[in-house]
Amino acid sequence: MFPSNRTRRQAVVSWAKTIILFGFVSALAATIGPGFPLSLQATDFPDFYCAARMLADGHGHQLYDAVLQRQYQARYAARVGTLYIHPPFEAVLYLSVAWLPLRRAYWLWSLINLAFLALAARRLAGEALPPWDWRLLFVASLTFVPVLFCLIQGQDSLLLLLVLILALTALRRSRAFAAGCWLGLGLFKFQLILPLALVLIVSYGKGSRARLVEGFGLVALALGGLSAAISGWSVFLTYPQFLMHLHAQPFAGIVPEAMANFRGLIYFFFHRDQSPWAIAAVSILSAAALSKTLTYWRRSRLAAYRDPEAPRSEEFDRAFASAILFALLVSYHLNPHDLSLLLLPIALLLHHTLARPRRELHPADRVTPALLAILFLPPLHVWTLRADAYALVAMPLLLLFLNSSPCIARRNNTAPVE
Repeated sequence: MFPSNRTRRQAVVSWAKTIILFGFVSALAATIGPGFPLSLQATDFPDFYCAARMLADGHGHQLYDAVLQRQYQARYAARVGTLYIHPPFEAVLYLSVAWLPLRRAYWLWSLINLAFLALAARRLAGEALPPWDWRLLFVASLTFVPVLFCLIQGQDSLLLLLVLILALTALRRSRAFAAGCWLGLGLFKFQLILPLALVLIVSYGKGSRARLVEGFGLVALALGGLSAAISGWSVFLTYPQFLMHLHAQPFAGIVPEAMANFRGLIYFFFHRDQSPWAIAAVSILSAAALSKTLTYWRRSRLAAYRDPEAPRSEEFDRAFASAILFALLVSYHLNPHDLSLLLLPIALLLHHTLARPRRELHPADRVTPALLAILFLPPLHVWTLRADAYALVAMPLLLLFLNSSPCIARRNNTAPVE
């Protein structure tokens, strides 16, 4: 049988979208690519690269020796800068590129990052955003400033974005154990994963909670064992001490005014983040945000189901988006590239807002697209970076957090709770 005209048209459209995708990526690479090697000295990639080199040379037990890290940076990166501060197990991932010279390793990692983003877009569009086309979502993602930061810095935030999308789709398919495993794999940024895992574990019913904890705990133990194999059991004391005294290191890379979270806001307005009252203020804000997030989940009836594996998709997606926003706000350490994770709540909230008939939108729902545009479009990020005030990005993020989930509660108040 010959394909129908409709099938041919669909094939032509699919090929056209693919050509546009590759054309856009090629144009983007041609535009900003020549500047990458010149700016490599100012990126974070040498930190990961040199940590992987230390592992390859058998120095895993000295991974958090600042002097040795700087010696490796001087030898392999021709610079001394910020230090490797992630858990030991993540350095294994960068072994995949550390066998190459620094510049070639950087380009290969950039391609791997693009692959992470493409997989994330494909999975998210296919599972949660029909009828969105993943190629258009991928292209749109490349215009998001934090994603460009991540690519330029050679960071790992796009891998975490993929992990969170895989956890989301697992939960939508009633696979709590698999979701726990995916969340566990995200522990290379534990400051973001732990708040999210806390919300999910507290919110779910007893059966799903147990499977979620089992999956999360199993992977966490495996990664802990891998870290011990790399750096010895003493790493569980050495690593926390290293992080606690990191601010005393030159080029520590801790810039509170560039953190779009509660810590950054407190620092921006009061120029303090380590004083007792500043820590207390961040703690109070975080506790209030946690209470609000858990309330959102309860009111969306996820915690009220005896079998919470089958919530309504819109309610679940909005609650999950709210939990991501919560994790970003309360994270004690956050860099601009970490806001790549905003792609997930932006896509979910925009999809469900556009899908609802205009007459059914609550006034608060009408504000959501404006907040999403403010966060997604470049001006806010560019202006605040130039003004050394990136912490102010937390303001629209906080407003989105406060605005997105109450709409769920209003709709659910009219529905019986099982």
